[in-house]
Amino acid sequence: MNTINAVKTLPLGSLLLDKQDKNYHNKLEILNKIQEIADDFVLEENKSVDIGTKLAVIFTKESQDGIPRIVSDFAKLAQDSFEVVMLDWESLTSFSGRFGEFIAKLNNEEVLEFAQAVLFVEEEDLVRFRGVYNIADFKSPEMLLEKLKTNKGLYSYKEMIGYQENACQYHHRREKHCTRCVNVCPTFGVGNNDSLMELVFSPIDCIACGACVGVCPTNCLEYQELPKEGLGEMIGLLRGQKVFLCNVKDYASLVSQNQVLPDDFLPFVLPSLLMLNENDLLSIVQTSGYALAVYMPYLSAPMEFLNHITQQIYKQDSVFLIQAMESLAQISSHLPQMESYLYQNRYNKPYRESFAQRLQYMIKDEDYGLAKSVPPTQNRKESVFYGALEVDTQKCTLCLSCVGACNVNALFARSDDFSLRFNASLCTTCGYCVSSCPENAMTLQKEGIRLNPKTFRSQELAKDEPFKCIECGKVFSTKKSIDKVLSMLGSVFANDSQKLRTIQCCPDCKVKVMFGDNRIAQQGSANAR
Repeated sequence: MNTINAVKTLPLGSLLLDKQDKNYHNKLEILNKIQEIADDFVLEENKSVDIGTKLAVIFTKESQDGIPRIVSDFAKLAQDSFEVVMLDWESLTSFSGRFGEFIAKLNNEEVLEFAQAVLFVEEEDLVRFRGVYNIADFKSPEMLLEKLKTNKGLYSYKEMIGYQENACQYHHRREKHCTRCVNVCPTFGVGNNDSLMELVFSPIDCIACGACVGVCPTNCLEYQELPKEGLGEMIGLLRGQKVFLCNVKDYASLVSQNQVLPDDFLPFVLPSLLMLNENDLLSIVQTSGYALAVYMPYLSAPMEFLNHITQQIYKQDSVFLIQAMESLAQISSHLPQMESYLYQNRYNKPYRESFAQRLQYMIKDEDYGLAKSVPPTQNRKESVFYGALEVDTQKCTLCLSCVGACNVNALFARSDDFSLRFNASLCTTCGYCVSSCPENAMTLQKEGIRLNPKTFRSQELAKDEPFKCIECGKVFSTKKSIDKVLSMLGSVFANDSQKLRTIQCCPDCKVKVMFGDNRIAQQGSANAR
């Protein structure tokens, strides 16, 4: 069965089931329910672009005026279906646009427009554009030409990634502290404009891999064809099942190989596995009650991080990498059982709040040490960072600039005791609080998450005495902050006792003190009249 037929046969996953399995019909019923949820979120192709016949062939000359034979042969082959434009890489000064509407500027000021491009040079950035192909990525020139022909005409696409800028840790901040989504995007589906401090989305370039969703620490990105609420409903159906997790493309490949799962596994097929963060994965593990078998080339950063946690707590992995189906059969009889927890995730909050609840259930009153963060590697761009803040209490004035900088509520101030508090389990380690501190009093470490009860409770970082208005006695600031202002402005206002006094007044009394003499003078003038 080919890839297309496998994907069109619903419910997804059903073709991996053994019909002789005594639980076949029960598993099929679960898969049908999962498919019904997935069908509710399918998007229509709401955008389109006309892909013309102009094709740029980009190459490097072998000599002063010689075009390599392999390049000229391909150009001749393509001329039957395309209007071919030969483009010397050395003459190219800029390359911009999008699929169907590319623009190349040359060093002689000539401007070329074309719909698609073929590269005979190694340039990783250009192949991130949809519609730009490297000849080396295809088995033959003929296969590449077939791909180019398929693209011609009206090309329709979807807006797969939703975005809420108010939760973003990059949008309109003074400094750049988070572009994790941009860093993991294999195309130009999401980019960043540092002059405006805004994300830039290109739906036509997006390949719907979901990696940006998986690494976003604040839930500001959403996979539109499977929002987290929908994913949560699906996960709820996996209770008591040993789950075999794979993506749609790999599912179709397994079906084409006539692969069948061992009887005790239920297939769970998702559009992409990179869309899953550590909370999604732990939700599957805690709902199913078993470790997770994952079919992919490598474990994603959230998967590796979850293994760091369960190794510390249970001394065993919770996610098992399956690269060959033979290994799945080998682990089926001894796949570890995991502690069940049927907690409902909070989808209107940053996912780390839900993850913290799940971890607390696992830890209870014990201390299991440190679960290390997972940095990116040369072959894997995703990362997972947890950490902690330290504050130099001698420098901190409790100005609360750090609290205003934090948009995940990891930092907050208590008005009843004038303390600055921090919840490490919610911190995304973006570092914006550190750069926002005017006293340089904060230090951030990204080592990992401490698996003990203190991590999930707010801890006091700094504290000060309340300062009362010298006019009315109302508390309006802290002693350190007022002392700081006095040290800065005391000498400037040394000859003006009234201005010096305003520094120590609440906002209401400040006005009265500043304009008190003027009001008295005005009142005296009015009485004289």
